[in-house]
Amino acid sequence: MPSRYQNRLLAHISHERYTPANVAQIIDDLEIDDPPAFRKELAEIAEQGLVRLNDQGFVSLPSLGDGNQIIEGEFRGTTKGFGFIRTDIKVREGDLFIPPNATGGALTGDRVKVGVVRDKRKGKGGRGFNDRQFFGEVIEILERKIVSFTGTIEKRGTDFVVIPDARELGGTPVIVRDAEAKYAGPGDKVVFEMTEYPEDNYLGEGVIVRVLGEAGLPDVETQSTIAAYGLPSNEFPEECVQQARDATREFDEEIDKFKAEGSLAGRLDLTGDYVCTIDPPDAKDYDDAISIKRLPKSDGGGWELSVHIADVAHFIPAGSALDVEAVDRANSVYLPRLVIPMLPEVLSNGICSLQEGVERFSKTAIIRYNERGEVTRQGVASTIIHSRKRMTYLEAQALIDGDLEEAKKHAKTDTPHSEELIGVVREMNRLAKAIEKRRHSEGMITLDLPDAELIFDDNGHVVDAEPEDDAYTHRLIEMFMVEANEVLGRLFERLEVPLLRRIHAEPVPGEKEEMQKSAMVAGFRIPASPTREELQGLLDATRGTPAARAVHMAVLRTLTKAEYSPALIGHYALASKAYAHFTSPIRRYPDLTVHRALAVFLSMTDNGQKPPKSDDEFRQLGKKMKKHEDCPSEDTLTDIGRHSTDREKNAESAERDLRKFLILQLLSNKIGETFPAVVTGVNARGLFVQIDKFVIDGFIKTTDLPMPKGGKPPRWGLDSKSGALVDANSGRSYNVGHMTTVSILQVDLLKRQLELTIADSDDRSAGKDKMPTLNLGGGGGLGSADGAGFKQRTGGQRRAAKSKRRDKGKKDYRSDRKGKGKRQ
Repeated sequence: MPSRYQNRLLAHISHERYTPANVAQIIDDLEIDDPPAFRKELAEIAEQGLVRLNDQGFVSLPSLGDGNQIIEGEFRGTTKGFGFIRTDIKVREGDLFIPPNATGGALTGDRVKVGVVRDKRKGKGGRGFNDRQFFGEVIEILERKIVSFTGTIEKRGTDFVVIPDARELGGTPVIVRDAEAKYAGPGDKVVFEMTEYPEDNYLGEGVIVRVLGEAGLPDVETQSTIAAYGLPSNEFPEECVQQARDATREFDEEIDKFKAEGSLAGRLDLTGDYVCTIDPPDAKDYDDAISIKRLPKSDGGGWELSVHIADVAHFIPAGSALDVEAVDRANSVYLPRLVIPMLPEVLSNGICSLQEGVERFSKTAIIRYNERGEVTRQGVASTIIHSRKRMTYLEAQALIDGDLEEAKKHAKTDTPHSEELIGVVREMNRLAKAIEKRRHSEGMITLDLPDAELIFDDNGHVVDAEPEDDAYTHRLIEMFMVEANEVLGRLFERLEVPLLRRIHAEPVPGEKEEMQKSAMVAGFRIPASPTREELQGLLDATRGTPAARAVHMAVLRTLTKAEYSPALIGHYALASKAYAHFTSPIRRYPDLTVHRALAVFLSMTDNGQKPPKSDDEFRQLGKKMKKHEDCPSEDTLTDIGRHSTDREKNAESAERDLRKFLILQLLSNKIGETFPAVVTGVNARGLFVQIDKFVIDGFIKTTDLPMPKGGKPPRWGLDSKSGALVDANSGRSYNVGHMTTVSILQVDLLKRQLELTIADSDDRSAGKDKMPTLNLGGGGGLGSADGAGFKQRTGGQRRAAKSKRRDKGKKDYRSDRKGKGKRQ
């Protein structure tokens, strides 16, 4: 059963600012809306060992010293050789430290079994490990996160090695003995699998699985990203393709029947309504369309908004080949210049796409509003629509602004801009602004963060970038989609039927204090635990100022990430109490589950025309719906939600990684060139800076900051009051929001790192640290900065290493269970 409060409670009591408090205080701190339900859930998770309740009723995390000294968790390595374990059950000591000689060959992301050891020598001249009371030793690797890796072939003497792209391998060379057999040469990008993982002072070994081509070419790097992140291909199993073809043929037959008979059983005919779409200029899968009507003054005025979403569930029955493939993919992946779809294009760009001038099936949310943008009535139906006009964002914005010539420039179809169309988009604009004003008053958090549209040459190299257009029509569509998503969230909450929701938990008190610190660094003061209104005030006050980017980014980092779950948590940033993704079933599997559940509701209510009238009737209908196979259990939805969230994060990481590589590749050819930038963060080591044009982050070390001419060498340090980085000798300071001009100092494509320097002074301090460079050895050796101190295993050493790993699992840690550890 999904937990309503568990994640938020654990986030609160695991925060470094938390001090043990009793249940009543926690209820007050977290502003719990249902204390009895919270107390019941707290008792359940305490029984599971996730939290501790002492005799005084104080709540804390369990300790590493409490129980079993063999635990499981996720390993995170560092470039210095040591690592940490993020334990499956959070503990008060935080992540468990793993010394360099105890990692057992684990790589970042691996699931491991670890023996916990109390450091008896702590404070007595022993290891101490930065005053940590416990450390761990990896005794077994349960599951490797990554099986295949990518990297670039190099030849060192007579040996071939791969320099891995993966940070998990730390850039340490991997020996490959089959390079020539696979026709791979120096400079080639390859996919390889590990046969021996690096451990202690021994290099890892691998075999080449696939040769991608010359490293650095955009198409090769794209394929490398797909392989490195385990993304699916654009190709689908033949069974899926055939199912898509069959669905297309059956749809054509249904449309022929509709045209012949003038109606279609189980669908509301909305082909006479003025329906249109607003999308990017290069869009192909149109999964949402809009129609709007002005309500007469005699009925109180206002609007009737209909949000039409492609009826993907109609074509993909649960459990079918396409469904199995879609649930595994979970989402479409959007890489620079490449889309990896969740569904075959014959569906996503064909019969599921709400294209102009053709009939399409949809699920429609129908919402009535008063003049203040408040919902007065809502309904849902299976429909058939006929889009009259496909518009781009800039085209629709120009129509709203009354600039027909500008609208024509951005149009992608020849359909004329009629008075009816202009009237429709202007009514959309009025309603969207009324909705936005209402949602802002309800506490919706709006972040203004820059984005850049990359410009590519014919070979796929980034050659330039331009700011993303700021047309209000983006916001218009966003408001309408959010409103439609809420319709489904509210409906199923009233039915008491489990639904896969998009949840976003409210920040815990410790996270709100971090917001306060971020605001202070930018020169703004807010309370230690800001309310929604105070947070909105901070965002509104910085909007349009140099500090806006840093402050809004800091708030984004402080907020938890939204995820998929059937838990009734709501969406904090949207100020929504009931929210589910419904509007993109072509590219998100969670939306598809919502569509299927909605189809069950519609089948039991005469296509939504005879909905329940009372809460009791809603509950009774919900009981019937729960028996239907298209209304999965909470446990099933929890599993789908967890998988979909993981896939979403992975896709975002892949897109971000490839995008950063392509931009850095361009900047590597612009060493010494200058760009306007803004300081987005400071620490004792230097400045975090974002280049305006490319919206890419770099770092400036304090040793690369300008020296005052003729003055004392700078002594940089953080000011405890302002949070600024200040030179104690000259008084010069840098703070969040500081506008500057930077020069490209160095680019490390392998590590995805950008080093910058301030460009408004030629007098920089001496002794600047250089990034490590690669030195190739000769005579068959593996001498290099990255491989220094490493050597190849002999056959006997490889066998001994395997035996050593097996023996480590037999070590008994029970002798270290004496005493209770203190909270660190």
